[in-house]
This record gives sequence, C-alpha cells and structure tokens, in this order.
Amino acid sequence: MNVLYLVSRLRAGGPSNQLRNIVDNLDEQWDPVVLTLSPEEGATARPEFEKAGIPVHSLGLSRYAGLVLAPPRLRQFCRALNPAVVHSQGIRPDLLSSLFLAGRFRVATIRNYAFEDFRSKFGTVQGTLMAWLHLTALKRMEAPVACSETVQRKLVEHHDFAPAVVQNGVEAGTYVPAESDDKKRDHRQDLNLPLDRPVFISVGLLIARKDPKCVIRGFHRSSAANEGVLVMLGDGPLLEECKREAEAGAGDVRFPGFVENVAVYLQAADYFISASRSEGLPNTVMEALGAGLPVLLSNIPSHREILKTGAQAGRLFELEDPSGLARSIEALLSEDETELRTAARAVVEDHFNANRVSQEYQEIYQSSFP
Repeated sequence: MNVLYLVSRLRAGGPSNQLRNIVDNLDEQWDPVVLTLSPEEGATARPEFEKAGIPVHSLGLSRYAGLVLAPPRLRQFCRALNPAVVHSQGIRPDLLSSLFLAGRFRVATIRNYAFEDFRSKFGTVQGTLMAWLHLTALKRMEAPVACSETVQRKLVEHHDFAPAVVQNGVEAGTYVPAESDDKKRDHRQDLNLPLDRPVFISVGLLIARKDPKCVIRGFHRSSAANEGVLVMLGDGPLLEECKREAEAGAGDVRFPGFVENVAVYLQAADYFISASRSEGLPNTVMEALGAGLPVLLSNIPSHREILKTGAQAGRLFELEDPSGLARSIEALLSEDETELRTAARAVVEDHFNANRVSQEYQEIYQSSFP
C-alpha cells in the first residue's frame, strides 16, 4: 500500500531526518513515496532519499505559484498514486492536505508549537495568524500527531486540542560512540581538534531561539575555557555576533559552519550543550546522546522530557543563565565520564530510536483500515 509523504522541501536537517527514520523502517506492506511542493534550495537531503531507493517527486512550485497551482496538481498526483495514507509535515503541506485531500486518511506530524515558533520567525502579527491557520488545518486531519509530550501538552493547555504523540527518535546505528579511543583520536586529527583536551559541542542554527551566545558565555565562565575547546556547528544570522562573543573571552571557540559529517564531530567530542529557549523534541540532543555524549541542557519542557528517561545522562541549567551553565559544566566534569557516557547511550537505545518511531506511525496507518 502506498504512503504519500507530503513536504515543502527535503531540506537537510531535523524534519527530513525524522522522515527518513520513518520510511527506512517501514514494514514491507508499505510503499513510501515522497512529494515535495517546491524545488530544493541550499543543502538538501533529496539525494540521500533517492540513493536509498525512495521515490521522490516534486510539484516544482514556488510559494506564490503554489497558492494557485498546487491544489489541482496535488489532486491529480493523488488520483494517479491512490495512496492509502497521506502523511504531511509543515504548514503548507498540512494546509493543502486538510483543504484538498478530504476523503483520504491524513496523518500530520506536528514538529513544534507554532505559536512560539512562528512568532519567533515571522513576528507577532504574521506569526500568530500563521499559527491559527496551521492549528485549524491540523484539527481537520484524521490523525494529527505531536512529536513530543511537550508539544501535545501546550496544545491541550492553550487550545483544548489533544493530538496523539509519537516521540522523535534517531537511528541508533548511525549515531554511535566512536568504536575505540584510537578512532576518536583519528576523528580529532581529521577535524583539527586537540587530542588531549575536553571538547564541548553545540549543534544548531545560530538564531535567537537557540541562544548560542549563552552557550559561549557559559563556556567562558567555566574552567573548561582554560583547558577545553567549544565547537559551534551551524550557521545563521547570529554568526558574527557569536564570533564577537567568542573573541571577548579567553576560551577556544570554533565555528566550522554547516557540516554534513555531524556524526563524526559527535564521535570526536566529549560533551554536548544546548541553551535553546524552545524546542519540539530536538534531534541534535538525541543524536548527541546516541553518540554517548553527556548533555548540558537548558531547563525547558522538551529537554526535561528527554532527560526524565535517563537523568544520569546530563544536567539541566536555567534558561538564559550562562553562570548556571558554567556551574553545570563544572559539576559534569567532576563526575565519572564512563558512567555518564553509558547512561547517555542507553537513553537512545531504550527510548528514542528510529525503529520505535516508525512502528508507532505504522500502527496509526493501520488504524485507517477496518
């Protein structure tokens, strides 16, 4: 039976990774087909999907052309494919599915709380309008699904809307610890990282919601600034501000930019930091845990949701509190690293693995049949 996965684009990053997790672990009864609304721009995951044998098609429409042309072309595509399930993610795919694909079994993955995410991206007025449109579309779906208990809780509390929950996960066989100390040293040599100093890593867009400057300030205020290195993977509008922040302190802070070998960087590192102000259920944290990295996380609901499955895997610090982060770094450095790394890996193996995610979605797909 065909399952149509409807997305805006296959941008390299978290949502595309989560989609791969689902389709890579599908049982034989399901045949995945991906349809994008717009042409790819920038870093794209499309070649990886195609390399894995997953059919990828595109309507090839810009945002504005899609307002007129997407509905009839989407209907035509669905008539030809006749999918048993349409699974969308993102505001444009969800709106189109809710308005123009009635009569089909529609699943929608809710990857963030739109009233926070859209407002931070587009401003209060436009963001609020977009969030209400998205919420209205989701309520029309047969099976809306939140990616975390945190997102579901916010929707229930503020909008009396209770989607199902399928927590995000990562490929436990892709994000793994380095197979030996020698391999870890090899990775560090390849990445031009120090061989005998603690390496802290933070991964994500350099935007206000991620609060990368808090990460840098907290690192600077800890003893790790004297003996370690902080790697800030990612790019974004705050890059230059972050570089100035790094230069203002005495620590070694590096900015490799956007990289494709995130898993290798994680295997080369010792600790992971996220100071994010808001998340759905962050892939980067779970990827770091899969690589066996103890985590230092801002005290927000989604981070608490992850660590409640393995409290020994890391520590929380208060939001927007560099001094609190510095204290957490000091505390983590004093603990047994082997026990921390074992606890971190167990969180992914036991709870946040990709196969579990796919199986739970397949149960939802199956529920559409009598």
